[in-house]
Amino acid sequence: MAKEILQIENINANDFKNEIVKDVTQALKGYATTLQNPDNEILLTREETAKMLSVSLVTLWSWTKDDIIPAYRIGNKVRYKKAEVLTALQQMNKFPAQ
Repeated sequence: MAKEILQIENINANDFKNEIVKDVTQALKGYATTLQNPDNEILLTREETAKMLSVSLVTLWSWTKDDIIPAYRIGNKVRYKKAEVLTALQQMNKFPAQ
């Protein structure tokens, strides 16, 4: 395991503490937003995802292979996060400006 050295100069303890508190608060706000809508963190099966998108399993596999929709392998099963599927769907439906 490599050791890393962190050297802090030209900052007093109070300013350093405030920076840490600010960053932790920001991270917690982002986490709280995720928790407010737990429905979006649901893991969907391939069949559920294909049904939600009204596409075949072959099309879903193709989109997954092309990194259009991110998938997660848990053992030998493939799962999709509902929030990421909805985000990918929105990205797919954006038309280029003319």
